[in-house]
Amino acid sequence: MALRIAIVGPGRVGIAFARRFVRAGVDVLGFVGRDRARTESSIDGLGADRANLKVLTWPDVHSAHVVVFAVGDEELPAAIAAATSVGGRHCSLWLHTSGCHGLDVFAKAQRLGVRVGALHPLLPFSGSVPPQSMQGALALLLGEPRSMRLLHRLCAQLELRAIVCSASGSSEHNRPLYHAACALAANGATALFGLASELLQRAGGIANDDGDRIAASLMHAAVAASEQHGAGPALSGPVRRGDAETVAAHLAALNAEQKTAVPAYVALMNGALRLARDQGLAPVDCERIASALSLLRPTS
Repeated sequence: MALRIAIVGPGRVGIAFARRFVRAGVDVLGFVGRDRARTESSIDGLGADRANLKVLTWPDVHSAHVVVFAVGDEELPAAIAAATSVGGRHCSLWLHTSGCHGLDVFAKAQRLGVRVGALHPLLPFSGSVPPQSMQGALALLLGEPRSMRLLHRLCAQLELRAIVCSASGSSEHNRPLYHAACALAANGATALFGLASELLQRAGGIANDDGDRIAASLMHAAVAASEQHGAGPALSGPVRRGDAETVAAHLAALNAEQKTAVPAYVALMNGALRLARDQGLAPVDCERIASALSLLRPTS
């Protein structure tokens, strides 16, 4: 029997999942959405990938082997509650794509006899730019033992590379801390790119597009080195060299030209200092860097 999937939420993630599942030959029944017209518009936007997708109601979900909850973090509990009130197919798999929630959000649903899991795609989904290809991206899987085989199968159909959370239960996995780390890696990197590019432009003599290119080049190289060797060995720059004078000059320039960038610089360079200390930077140099950073440390 072909695997039948229903997707709750015709947003960016739900649409991306539907497109990949359709191309993998999976029977995607359609979407459950809050607004029928918007859901129909989302289906139409799939073009050739729309297949036989329909606007679903909660009772329609009963025939699905897999129910994917691809709604916003704040909407997930209500969506699961709505589905639970109607009931679910015994031994079907209910999974969410949220990075914020663990499996406890499915507590009441499990009384229906459904299996539960989470498949969090580890790539950003922006509302302002076309979605990046999911092919080859990572996804974190979390689930009951009886859910894992199907979670791996779904991950393969999405052409994602699975990373399995080894915690046997949600209580053993600090989901808010995990999500904070993901936000720093994705959203924080985006904000840092924007700040670095803006400062490059303010420095003068550099075109706007060139500022973006310089920031991108440096960030790509730093991330590649960190991925290959680890953050500590990949660290470079004045903090790693113990060059307190340059750090002080940076802070003076930022304080004069863009004070709002000072807290970010201080926080990130303090993080760099911790890495440099672990890499063997001399204690006297560590003290000098810390002193330079403390001169313009943000106050509460």
